[in-house]
Amino acid sequence: MSKDVINAANVSLDVCSIIICLIIAFSISYFKKKDESAKWFLFTNIAAIFYGITDIFMWISEGTDAAWKLVALPLSSFLYYFTGIFIIYFYIGYVIRYYQKDTKINKGYSYFSLGISILYMILLILTPFLGIYYTIAPDNTYHRGSWFMILVGIEVVLYLEALFLILKYHKNVQNLENIGFASFIFFPFISHIIQIANFGVALISIGLAISFLIIFINLNQKMNQELEISNKLYNEKRIQTLEHQKNSVYYFTNLIENRKLESGVHEMRVTNMVKVFADACARKGIYRDVLSEKYIELLVDAIPFHDIGKIYIPDYILNKPGKLTEEEFITIQTHAENGAKIVSDILPLTNNRDQVRLTAQICRSHHERWNGKGYPEHLREKDIPLGARIMAIVDVFEALVNYRCYKNPSSYDEAFDIIKKGAGVEFDPVLVEEFLAIKDKIIEENEKYKDNSIEGL
Repeated sequence: MSKDVINAANVSLDVCSIIICLIIAFSISYFKKKDESAKWFLFTNIAAIFYGITDIFMWISEGTDAAWKLVALPLSSFLYYFTGIFIIYFYIGYVIRYYQKDTKINKGYSYFSLGISILYMILLILTPFLGIYYTIAPDNTYHRGSWFMILVGIEVVLYLEALFLILKYHKNVQNLENIGFASFIFFPFISHIIQIANFGVALISIGLAISFLIIFINLNQKMNQELEISNKLYNEKRIQTLEHQKNSVYYFTNLIENRKLESGVHEMRVTNMVKVFADACARKGIYRDVLSEKYIELLVDAIPFHDIGKIYIPDYILNKPGKLTEEEFITIQTHAENGAKIVSDILPLTNNRDQVRLTAQICRSHHERWNGKGYPEHLREKDIPLGARIMAIVDVFEALVNYRCYKNPSSYDEAFDIIKKGAGVEFDPVLVEEFLAIKDKIIEENEKYKDNSIEGL
């Protein structure tokens, strides 16, 4: 086989290894979360890319037929060995930091690999003058140096250190990860032995690339597992935070509405009833164009704010035991518009636009009536936002069956009868029909907080 064919084959192998390492390096760079070990593996692949590039230049720059070759061969030869030691050094750093995630690693291993690498570099710097690792012949051809085996011995020592670390700490990680680590010992080392025995054959680069590909597959799997765990913990924490926020809203809005700590859990009750009611409507396909899973989620989050505008209503009106005067009733009505304004001013700080819009609609329109005789805008029928129509039924029902300072609770039968009579007058008749169909579930939700306590919020 001619030298040109061998050179072409070697260049092709180097190109393949460069492409593999480039893909791995870019993939690691785009990891959402990179720990120290991943960064060191990234450095290893970057070093391997330059290693492959310098190897290509070594193959194509031999000879004296072009002036650039006289500079390219000595320079590429030096950089080839320069990047070669960094591959092993970075790899050992990667192994140490990978195992450090689960156990404490003696710093002596890092110092040892650094010391051996420095010795290697000193001998490399002397090589152009003493021919230790390689020599460049007068005809501008590369040859191994008289002390080439020193280089091999240093690399073997570093390989053995990596192998020792794997054997010592392999129980701390999964078997597939250890196989990935061991592949770096197997493929490049075996390739190195073959290359030493068959001068002119370049297998180290492709051996490195194969081992890095195996390691990357395992690393990617590990990172995905860790990301899933992180996402799970984040979601659990987020759910806890949202629950605390909702509980705070329930407490705050109850306090605003009634100005009494013992006033009850109106917001909690109506929120749970609305959730049950909306879900039942969605299952039946009622208003399917609006009642999506996302809409119901936004609706449930909006309900606790429906009476927030009552913060502007004087205590003597909110807590008046008797019938309100016309002037007092007009004052009460202002809470709808005021609530929508408060929501529009405050919620955009922490909520998305859809949430703000729906919450403002609930605040403004939950006292609108199907026949147009509600307030504040006297909207009729389907001009009333669907969420407000749902809330109107639940709000009236909850007020009927629970104690208020101005009335004693009605029985469930009386309350359902009032809702039924309000169909097509005060309330959306389609919604009323479904509300009456789930009486037991609505009663169950109300009974959960029938004691008017705020415990467990």
